[in-house]
Amino acid sequence: MSSPPTPESAYAAIDASLAEAGLSLRRPLPASELGALRSFLSPALRSRYGADAARSAFAVALPYGEGPAEPPPWARDWLAVRPGPLAAIARFARANWYAELVARLRAAASLARGRLEAGSKDAGPSRGWRFLANSGLPEKRLALAAGLGELGRHGLVMVPGAGSACVLGLLLAPIAAEGRPGGEGGGPRREGPPRLGEGCGSCRSCLEACPTGALSGAGYDRELCLQSWSTRPGPLPPAIEAAWGGRLYGCDACQEACPRFRPDPGSRAARGLLGPGLPASWLIEAPEAELSSLLRGSALGLGWMPKEAFRRNAALALRGI
Repeated sequence: MSSPPTPESAYAAIDASLAEAGLSLRRPLPASELGALRSFLSPALRSRYGADAARSAFAVALPYGEGPAEPPPWARDWLAVRPGPLAAIARFARANWYAELVARLRAAASLARGRLEAGSKDAGPSRGWRFLANSGLPEKRLALAAGLGELGRHGLVMVPGAGSACVLGLLLAPIAAEGRPGGEGGGPRREGPPRLGEGCGSCRSCLEACPTGALSGAGYDRELCLQSWSTRPGPLPPAIEAAWGGRLYGCDACQEACPRFRPDPGSRAARGLLGPGLPASWLIEAPEAELSSLLRGSALGLGWMPKEAFRRNAALALRGI
């Protein structure tokens, strides 16, 4: 019977595997934070995400790039017949960076299990390894607790070298793994709750750039955020509609104004490539089955995103471009 891994050997196996999977921005979660996570999650969520079985966790960030320079081929075919404007997509959704991150976390988990088993160490049950991004877990809070980055004045996690130009995820493991943090992320673990704008100094660029005043020194008002309204069906409030412009999904205004926002020109994702925008007329006219089929696997293809909202956004974009 194999002996349980020591915390150091388990940590080294996971940390090296995350690095090999292309995840340089990583930090282990403090054991106290993992316990706190279980305490406030509902039993259903703990079961869904395997939180009860987790004995260690790593917070990770994947910097994203600008995404493809052009829309996908099918969108270009439409534009060749029906020339017209594109409804804009925010950078984080121009490729499916969340799916890319999950794929890398899955690869890291497989590598870590292989390393442990090769050293005759117990890697725990395979179902106990969970790889999560854009999940129902508080990934932003956990990234901050792990010391992966700081909380910007716009309410987003700022990681070294990328600012907020990244997506966040978690690797949960069914074995104890504690050690000295590796990777390039952040600094020391935080004591106490995060402070809005820590590390921003006197800079207020994001607040001043927000087209609807959703950001203030006191925090973030979801009801004024264009990103928040991107996937809500029905009419938009007049102030939101007036500021919509040419957007389809997301808003980069506060990030573009931030001097620390640096999309990685070398970052690549092979999944859900949409580019900077999609033909507004296609979004309005295409049958729903076609919308679902061609957006499947992209950041706009998630089941909770109603196509009605995309048609409305495209119609507003046509007026606002």
